[in-house]
Amino acid sequence: MSAEQNPCQRRASVDLLNDNNTSNNNSSIANHASTTPTTNTNSRRNSMTITAIPTNESDKKTPLPATDSSTQSSKKDSYEKQADTFLTRHPWLMGWNSEDWWPCWIGLFLFAMIAIAVRHGIPEAHFKIWSSNPFDSLHGTENLGLLVLFPLQGLLVWLGLWATGAKAWKQFPQGYLVVYVLSFLSKWLAAQKSIKSASLGDSIWAILFGTILRNAMGGKALPDGRSKPLAPWLKVAQQTELYIATSLVLLCIDFTVLKPLAPRALFVSWIDTPTLFVVVAMLGVSWLKIDLQTAMIMSGATFICGSSAAIALSASLGAGNKADLPIAIISVFTIPSIIALPYIAKAIGISANVAGAWFGGCVDSTGAVIAAATIFGDNAAVQSSAVVKMVQNVLIGPISVGVAIVWTKREERRTRALHSSLEDENLRSKTDFKPVPYGTMLWARFPKFVLGFVLTAILFNTAVPAGDRANVNTFSFMVGEWFSTMSFVSIGMGLQFHELRRDARLLLKLTALYALAQLVDILSTFALAYVAFELF
Repeated sequence: MSAEQNPCQRRASVDLLNDNNTSNNNSSIANHASTTPTTNTNSRRNSMTITAIPTNESDKKTPLPATDSSTQSSKKDSYEKQADTFLTRHPWLMGWNSEDWWPCWIGLFLFAMIAIAVRHGIPEAHFKIWSSNPFDSLHGTENLGLLVLFPLQGLLVWLGLWATGAKAWKQFPQGYLVVYVLSFLSKWLAAQKSIKSASLGDSIWAILFGTILRNAMGGKALPDGRSKPLAPWLKVAQQTELYIATSLVLLCIDFTVLKPLAPRALFVSWIDTPTLFVVVAMLGVSWLKIDLQTAMIMSGATFICGSSAAIALSASLGAGNKADLPIAIISVFTIPSIIALPYIAKAIGISANVAGAWFGGCVDSTGAVIAAATIFGDNAAVQSSAVVKMVQNVLIGPISVGVAIVWTKREERRTRALHSSLEDENLRSKTDFKPVPYGTMLWARFPKFVLGFVLTAILFNTAVPAGDRANVNTFSFMVGEWFSTMSFVSIGMGLQFHELRRDARLLLKLTALYALAQLVDILSTFALAYVAFELF
């Protein structure tokens, strides 16, 4: 076949010649391609590496792809077509499958299961108080529920880790078993009569056991000073934020219980908390030289509701790793408040309602509030303390949103200022400021589990029959406490002795800030509780 009979091959040769710099090799290839048919054995290599293209004008400057490249291109196109799914066309749906949202899904699913269980007369699983024989705590058919709760909690968390593509998610069951066993031991030990009367709750033991485990499995620093990381199978089970956020979603708010005492509880909980939260945080920054994020987390955890507020604020501030020390400090130093405040209340002779409101407003966690009111020994104190603490817990949502708004605006201003300060025009052109929509930034920072908390409260008060609400509330609180205990184990797993020694200065500053905040909280809450329940 002549060259005139192969225009496509001739054009291919010309284009290939134009695209290459080695003219000798290219001319030999071109001559060979223009004078030899592609079926010739000698030109088989060329026919495999040169693809003829149509001779229309629009394609004159198109470089010729090789056959293997075109095959890869066609495969790529095929993959892109396969990837063009409903989710890729609607990327906003993928946001619902994130670490922020899974506490909501887990909490809401468990809430539904709890409501069904209560409806069918299934009691919650709990440890009985024991004195000398630990196994006395496990007597009773209600404890059989732990055999269901243990795998169900683990399966739901594992599902969330798989869905979000968490690192080493396949190894989660191994780590979860360890975390759950330590949580089990913590609750078992806290159920001992003498320990319980001393108000040494499971949170203390959980942090202690977690810390011992962490330092036994690599507590020493590496030669370069860095901390030795946890093994992946254990690290993947250290889901502090997920555990405690799920426990918050399961915290039911009963509007019928709130209604009689709501105005007074609002007065006690909402008048001073937002103001003191900001003032004490600023004192921590200006006086103790603590960084703003950590100071806000410490202050918020003290004035609102302990670990739940710490996690919510750390999410709003984008500082999840700064919540561990404040939570550990609060867990330890809450014990003196639980023990001392009831005796002080009795010594000064205040009424049960005032005492309960006082405990509810200044003791950090819900469980600790109930413990203090129980030590006081009056059911009216238990009721008023629970209502005040529930109303105070509601503050998590508004304060988290407010902090997210303020912090997002602050970061946006700092980014703009940094960009405008660039004097080198070339540098500025390479770092063009493209502001993220404000709503997008705020939504990214907003702690989604607050929405789960609100939705659970709505469902609890509308979908659950009135006769079942007390049992559903108790059951949900029990399941939430298991998640909370696992979060305390996870917090302990993040504490290393050599790091605590290295950060001793920060630890002392945070302890001082907590002591200041707690003292202010005790005095201001007492005054508000007295005014609300004695003068009105």
